[in-house]
Amino acid sequence: MYQRSARGGRWLEILLFTASSLILYHTGVGLILFLAPLQVVGVRRGLRGLALSACAFMLVFLAIRFVPMVFSSRAARPDILVYAEIGIVALLLLGLIVMNLPLARLPRRLYLLLGGAALTGIVAVPLGLLVASTPGFRESMANLFVDVSKALSGIFAPADGVGGSVLSGFLEPSRLEKIAEEYILRSFLVDYVVLLSFSWWVGQAAATRTAVFLGARPRFRFAEFRLESWWLWPLIVSGALVLADLFFGIGAWAYVAWNVGLVLLFLYGLQGLAIIRFIFEKHGVPRFLWLLLIVGLAMLSASPRAGLFVILAVPAFGVSENWIRYRVPRDAEPTEEE
Repeated sequence: MYQRSARGGRWLEILLFTASSLILYHTGVGLILFLAPLQVVGVRRGLRGLALSACAFMLVFLAIRFVPMVFSSRAARPDILVYAEIGIVALLLLGLIVMNLPLARLPRRLYLLLGGAALTGIVAVPLGLLVASTPGFRESMANLFVDVSKALSGIFAPADGVGGSVLSGFLEPSRLEKIAEEYILRSFLVDYVVLLSFSWWVGQAAATRTAVFLGARPRFRFAEFRLESWWLWPLIVSGALVLADLFFGIGAWAYVAWNVGLVLLFLYGLQGLAIIRFIFEKHGVPRFLWLLLIVGLAMLSASPRAGLFVILAVPAFGVSENWIRYRVPRDAEPTEEE
C-alpha cells in the first residue's frame, strides 16, 4: 500500500512540474524559467524522472502545435518557424538531460554543461542549414520581420529630418533581418549556455531548499565557483580571433570565435560574481544587498554604454583572480593569506 502511494506521488509530482513547465513556456515572462521545474524533477527523481518529464513535456508541446491543425477545417500546413521552434526546444531538453547524467566518475558539472552546448552546436549547424534551405523559410522570415518593423515603427514613430531617415533605414525589414541573423549566428551558444545554466541553478536551488532548512549542506555554492587557470588560453585565442574578424574578417571562423569567446566571457563573469558573493558571505553582508547588486547590474546591462562596461568589467574581475587571491577564508592563517 505504501509503495503504491509513493509511486502515485512520484507520478503526480512529475505531472505537476511538467504542467508548470509548459505554463511557463507559453507565458512570455516565464519563458526563461520553463526548464527549472524539469530540473527540480531531475534532482528529486533522478535521470529517469527527468527523462519522463521531458518526454511528457515534448508530447504535450507537439500536441499544442499540431492537434488544432488536425481538427481545423482548413488544410493548413505548419509554418517552417514552428519546426525551428520544436528543434530549439528539443535541443534545450537534451542539454538538460546531459547535465544530469549520473556518470560513474562524475566530472565537474561545468564540463557536462559545455559538453551539452558543444553537442547542440554540432547538431544545430546541419539542422539550421536544412531549415534555411527550405523554400518557405525565407518567406516566413520576411513576413515575420515585416510585422516586427511595423510594430517598432509604431513605437518609435520616426521624426522628419536626418535622424528620422536614419531610424527609418534602421527599421527596414531587410535590415532588421540581417541584424537578427548576425546576432543569432554569433551568440547562439552563449544564449543556450546562459539559459541552461540559469535553469539548472534555479531548479537545483529550489529542489534543495528543504534539505538546507533541515540542516544539510547544499551540494553547490555559487561562491565556490572557480575556473582553472588554463581557461585563460582559449579566452585569449578566441578574443584574438574576434578582433581579427572586426578588423579583417575571417569568414565562417568568426562565428566559432564569437560563440566560444562569449561563452568564456560569461563563465568568467560568473567567476567575478562568485568572488563578490564570497566577500559578501565572509563579511556577513545581508542577502538583499546581493540581490540588489544583481538587479542593478541587469539594469545597467540594458544601457548600451553601461552594458558594454558590465560585459567587460565583471569578466575582467574574474580573470584577475589568476594573479590576485580574493577568496581568503576568514579563519585562514596569516601565512595562508600571504
